[in-house]
Amino acid sequence: MSSNPSLRTAREAAIKWFVQMQDADIEHPKRSRFEEWLLSHPSHQQAYREVCALWEDLDSPTQLFSLASAMQQKEFIENTDRRNKIRSVITRTLSVMFFAVSGVLAYYSYDTWQTQPTMHMVAQADIGQIRSQVLEDGSKIVVNANSDIEITYYRKQRLVKVHRGEVSFDVAKSPDRPFVVESGPARITVLGTRFAVNRLQKKVRVSVDHGTVRVEPQSIDLQDSTSPNRNAEHVLTLRDNEVAEISIEGKAKRIQRPAADGFSFETGIINFDQAGLEEIAETLSRYRKPAISAQTIIGQDASITAVIQARNIEKFIKGLPGITPVKVETSATETVLVARQDKKK
Repeated sequence: MSSNPSLRTAREAAIKWFVQMQDADIEHPKRSRFEEWLLSHPSHQQAYREVCALWEDLDSPTQLFSLASAMQQKEFIENTDRRNKIRSVITRTLSVMFFAVSGVLAYYSYDTWQTQPTMHMVAQADIGQIRSQVLEDGSKIVVNANSDIEITYYRKQRLVKVHRGEVSFDVAKSPDRPFVVESGPARITVLGTRFAVNRLQKKVRVSVDHGTVRVEPQSIDLQDSTSPNRNAEHVLTLRDNEVAEISIEGKAKRIQRPAADGFSFETGIINFDQAGLEEIAETLSRYRKPAISAQTIIGQDASITAVIQARNIEKFIKGLPGITPVKVETSATETVLVARQDKKK
């Protein structure tokens, strides 16, 4: 073997380029530099050909025994150490790459497996209709009138999206799969409990019958973005008989209201607790056609507390003007609750 320093340097460079170019595609950023090096001198081409030929012979015992001449035998012996070093470098490099790629593929395969749905369904209830259902894990849902929800079960989580309306949940315990409900600005997480979610246009109300529920906004828009604990006041833990509301802006607060009111729709009862005209109109629209809307006065709104049967909605609407300053305007296509100026004020 030549001891020429320039040839030795070329061989060392050829080995490095060989290792780097083994799995490099045509667009690899280093390929242009490799080609420049390869074409810059004939010794580079010779050295690279020797490395390629050497790699082909590494795992060929037949080729080793077919060395014909003493010169070939001598050259083979002199190159044994260098062959072993090359084999060691390439083997270690390829081994590291193999295990790294295998690990990444295994991780993403497992993650993909975990995130694949095991069950997906849509539950809807028409106006004036109430629908109940038992899910595959034993959890029970009751969907109120004019409500729309989407349920997707994964191996690591059970997810429900309340797109519209009101739903009660009796969740089967599963410590490895939390039960998550997303409804407008609110995200509710439980392991096993009974609670109700009422999605209104300007807020979401969460009522807990028993168990523990974490309520947090899905988006928070606060002026003070520098506060280190700016989210803490908007994440609530609700327990037995507690109720909270999350505003459309993402602010959560506990309210003084019987949690049982959140489940009264299951038996055809509507509970209003200091409700304004907009909440009354939206709630009643779940049970009758045409839909009801409200026209309110800024700074002045109704505060109505009432318990009515769903079948008595029309009677309740007719009696509203005797309860609060409001005019009921009815047509073939809509019913409007128009707030009137309170003369007492």
